[in-house]
Amino acid sequence: MINTKSIKIMSIVVLSLIAVSCNKNPFVVTQINCPAVAIVSNTGNLFRFASDDRNQEDVLFSANISAINTECLQGEGVIETVEFNISVRRGPQLGSEEVIIPYFVALMRDNNLITAKRIYEVKVRFAQGEDFVTIRETIVQAFEEVDIARRYDYELLVGFQLTADELAFNVLH
Repeated sequence: MINTKSIKIMSIVVLSLIAVSCNKNPFVVTQINCPAVAIVSNTGNLFRFASDDRNQEDVLFSANISAINTECLQGEGVIETVEFNISVRRGPQLGSEEVIIPYFVALMRDNNLITAKRIYEVKVRFAQGEDFVTIRETIVQAFEEVDIARRYDYELLVGFQLTADELAFNVLH
């Protein structure tokens, strides 16, 4: 009579020997040279007010950055495409149908040195009776030589270009 425990042990030993005899590494290592992408702390939200009162009735509009997606193509160089949403809610004090919102994309190297920064503007237009709009933005960062991307630890940072008062409001709230 054959013991089922012995059969299980023999099966494991045979499968292990077959795997070892193939002499191939079952793991494929891929080096990814694309920068990480992050929203800078306290810059992913924007509140604009009609005056210095800074209460809910005084809001012109509020906005936030969300839904970041990245795509990385690696070859002779590295090309990273970053997409994200800017969602804007109309406040009670907004009289116009259009607002312009500045945001930035910065390239940081080795977690401490901003090597490039660009400020963009997105124009948001509210249709008649519309109180909420979401716009999808796309940014492309390219490194012409893959060695440049490998040499340093890069990160793409995204956020609203805030005034000192707007940043202070975000930190306190």
